[in-house]
Amino acid sequence: MSDLIDQSLKLKREILDADPDKRLGYEAPLGKLIASMQDQDIPVPAEIRDLHEELVNEMIESQFDNMPV
Repeated sequence: MSDLIDQSLKLKREILDADPDKRLGYEAPLGKLIASMQDQDIPVPAEIRDLHEELVNEMIESQFDNMPV
């Protein structure tokens, strides 16, 4: 159990330390880790859920960056 929590906190640190242009690449691995935690009935820390939501929102916003106005 604590292994997945430790992994999530390590991944959080990687994401926060990552170059802003590369943060979006972490959305899928973080989402999979969260899904694994939920499958095993491990409570997902709020800070991890919030970070994933932030990444998802950044991904959605990035889809509109290159749209013509």
